[in-house]
Amino acid sequence: MRIRHARSLVGSGARSPLVYGGSALGGVAAMRWKCDINENAKAPAVWNVYPELDHNEICGWGQHGDVTRQVFTLITLRHDFEGDRVPARIDATTGIIDETLADTLEVRASGDGPLAQLLDLMYVGDWTSLYLALDNEVDPGPIDAIQQLKAQLASD
Repeated sequence: MRIRHARSLVGSGARSPLVYGGSALGGVAAMRWKCDINENAKAPAVWNVYPELDHNEICGWGQHGDVTRQVFTLITLRHDFEGDRVPARIDATTGIIDETLADTLEVRASGDGPLAQLLDLMYVGDWTSLYLALDNEVDPGPIDAIQQLKAQLASD
């Protein structure tokens, strides 16, 4: 069930995921999603965390809606430990930026306790990055760009 859910998050390979997480737990998971998508799918991704993104990043949405609607899909990582004010902030922010994005999706963690929910969100992100790689016909194994960078730095 969770794997099929991960597959549905992939959407069009031409879109870049914008992964937002609520509070520290969601932010850690969002950063992990971004890194896995970068390395496994060899695709760009962006991450940020509530409430911090509402102090600056929210300002960047709206001026370029025609472009961003073609490029970004928002994936919001939700969990039971967001705090009292973060859920309302997530809903309000999503409502404001929704029209500037191709799609908005939500992944809700399951499990008992913060660690279980963090691992659940990370697990779904791992699968999502692998399905994105497969859909784009990319081998998730090699990390050629990192190897090239290391070789270049070693030769300097």
